[in-house]
Amino acid sequence: MKRRHFLKSAGAMTLAAPAVFASASPAPGKTEAAHPRLDVTWYGGATMLLSCGELTLLTDPAFGEGRKAFRMGNPNAMFDLAKGPDIIFHERLTEFRGMDLSDIDYGLLSHLHEDHFDQKAEQTLSRDLPFFVPAHDRETMAGKGFTNLRQADWGEEHVLEKGGVSVSVIAIPAEHSENPEISRILGFGNGYWLTFRDGDWSKSVYWTGDTFPTPNVLKALEPFGAPDILIPHLGGVGSTGPLGQISMGAADAAEFVDHLQPGKVLPIHHSTYALYLEPVSGLPAALEGKTAGLDLVSEGTRVSYS
Repeated sequence: MKRRHFLKSAGAMTLAAPAVFASASPAPGKTEAAHPRLDVTWYGGATMLLSCGELTLLTDPAFGEGRKAFRMGNPNAMFDLAKGPDIIFHERLTEFRGMDLSDIDYGLLSHLHEDHFDQKAEQTLSRDLPFFVPAHDRETMAGKGFTNLRQADWGEEHVLEKGGVSVSVIAIPAEHSENPEISRILGFGNGYWLTFRDGDWSKSVYWTGDTFPTPNVLKALEPFGAPDILIPHLGGVGSTGPLGQISMGAADAAEFVDHLQPGKVLPIHHSTYALYLEPVSGLPAALEGKTAGLDLVSEGTRVSYS
């Protein structure tokens, strides 16, 4: 495994009660913790802030609101595969609470589909924000004017540090469909295995990206063991279109839980957009007996893991 090292100086509702080592609250500004902890704030879709001490990561920024939140092909409608889908505006169904962009040290991109990096984010973000991007999307991101890109190849480790806290970032393959040909059409993206450390304390996170628990993905995860926190992308996107399902549903998330045995499950990529077809309400039943650690929260909620 290659290893790269970077040094950087210096009202929502919780739907399921968190277990002993997690707490959830509406997202305020950054706070100082008496003891090491990881704060995960979900803003909707695949957009999160992950903060540990002074170090903050932004995932898959999508900031658009209302009926025209972003423009993208519609995978849920029937279309001719040879011609591609109709490009339409997609509606955001929930409020975007906004975030303080000055807190962000690094961006992490799973892939460049517009529900993961929308037009508003492209207009808003600083072009010199350090961004980890999949190999498939580096050239396109550079074409958008982003100048501080770090290619995150599968299995390669990058170590980031700030204020005595470090995070190991390792890209994991993400397969957007269980059909290899559809995955090839959609482009291969990344999930990420993140390990935050502060002295003797550590917390591991597997953020899946848009993937399924395919044999390739599960094999890539074998060396890592059980994550403290599994963050899966749900929504059942595409199940009514010619591509077939291109994001996980509850049954797929349950398969990941069976294989990985995570300490906690924090589902995202559901409910925010009309694009997402499968309600997240089916997840608790799918995970019954598999985990006691489901943090099912609404957009704008911060969940703290200590």
